[in-house]
Amino acid sequence: MWDMKPPKVLVGVDRPDCEAALQYAVAEARRRGCGIHLVHVARPILASRALDDIALVDGELRETSRVLLARAAARTQQLIDAQDPDDERLSVSTEVTHGSVVAMLHSLSAHAALLVMEHQGMGRHGETPTLSVTAGVAAVAQCPVVAVPDSWRPTAGIGGAVVVGISDPERDRAVVEEARNEAERRRTDLVVVGPATDPMLAEELLRHASAAELLVVARHWRKHSIGAPLGRTARELLRHGAVPVLVVDPAARKRRPSADRGPSPSEKYALATLPREDQGP
Repeated sequence: MWDMKPPKVLVGVDRPDCEAALQYAVAEARRRGCGIHLVHVARPILASRALDDIALVDGELRETSRVLLARAAARTQQLIDAQDPDDERLSVSTEVTHGSVVAMLHSLSAHAALLVMEHQGMGRHGETPTLSVTAGVAAVAQCPVVAVPDSWRPTAGIGGAVVVGISDPERDRAVVEEARNEAERRRTDLVVVGPATDPMLAEELLRHASAAELLVVARHWRKHSIGAPLGRTARELLRHGAVPVLVVDPAARKRRPSADRGPSPSEKYALATLPREDQGP
């Protein structure tokens, strides 16, 4: 399954209603011409009960996972059949795995083109569990991660721009290149916001969100391990953004040969430069 070229779009399925993630995944697979792999990570069972009880619970969890993925796969195929039924590249596969959601998706992401996760944003008492898990995965994944709010739905017709935020032009070149690729696949404008420090950058990106189709941002710049922080700007976008947010590892240097070029007049890119906080007006 993972040997397929091009790599598939990986989707984390953690609840019955993940319509936003599936809608995004199908649209992205159509743009990339690749398949979709749906994965559900079943939490480990605590061994604090009798072995017979553990076996019973394990069986129930496996059946729940199977039904969950079957419904998600059926819905994904329904979306494909409605939008692009003749494209044989748009295959759908499923997998159930066990363990920590963050650790397992970190491992599986090494084989994916993109990891799609749906979250419920902020709740009355802070971050919802789905947002916390999404942030944890985005901080360590081995491929770009797109966090999709559960209220998001694709819009018909011409979409908005791809908006990328940078804090350091040299360090964030891989992030800008990923955003450029996204804009080209969508045939839309690329807006570069920055350079700016975290508080200003998050504020400006959220200001652009209403007219954006996708926000792109770097995760925290350092060697990541399980449990590593996501970064202030990325977390603020996940908490308050109403559009999908693509989180990119700024250390990733696997760019196309043309990655070092800047926006040219022949490309549909707009540049929005912000002053640094230590600069005067």
